[in-house]
Amino acid sequence: MSAKIRWRLTKPVSRPVPASGPGADPDRNRARVLSAIALASVAAGAINVAAAATVGRGSTQDLAFFSVVAAAQLVWGVVTLGQAPRWWLAVGAAGNLVVVATWVVSRTAGLPVGEYAGITLPAGFPDGLATALEAVIVAGAAALMIRGDGPVRSPARSPRVAVAAAVVAAALTLAGVLAQADASGSSPAGSGQNGTGGVTGPYAPGTPGRGYPGGGYPGGGY
Repeated sequence: MSAKIRWRLTKPVSRPVPASGPGADPDRNRARVLSAIALASVAAGAINVAAAATVGRGSTQDLAFFSVVAAAQLVWGVVTLGQAPRWWLAVGAAGNLVVVATWVVSRTAGLPVGEYAGITLPAGFPDGLATALEAVIVAGAAALMIRGDGPVRSPARSPRVAVAAAVVAAALTLAGVLAQADASGSSPAGSGQNGTGGVTGPYAPGTPGRGYPGGGYPGGGY
């Protein structure tokens, strides 16, 4: 048997790399995570745009906060869909962590400063959904920074996962925006003069003496 034939018989057979599991393409897996967190950021940004347009009408603090957060999340999400170096992932993780922490404090102990200082705000569906998306961004960005040194490439490396993530993000965005708009359109339940009741914003029970129509405060914010 010639050497050429023996080489052909003993030549190792190449096997396709599995889509998932220990032998999966690490770059493709990282691109999948990138798809999820980029679209989560866009979804959270859209919900915060709705919050700025509704809750922000009765509060300068809410308007400024939601506008800045929404713009940052939208820009970060769109840029991340292309490529995300480690420093960019760190910016997204840190920024969203601050927003999540602000929401937790406002719903537990009350913010130390601002219009709602010392007031424990109620948690609602829109703000809770936005916060959950922001937590996903923090976790995903941190995982990508820990598991790789180089920049994470475009989600186009895994188009099916990117499309699935886009569909889920669109559904969550629609649900959050509609819930925010619906809650903001609720009619006050109490008198607008005596400051004893009413709902002036998303999930905001009346608080006497705040000076807002219906005696409430613009809720659903951070």
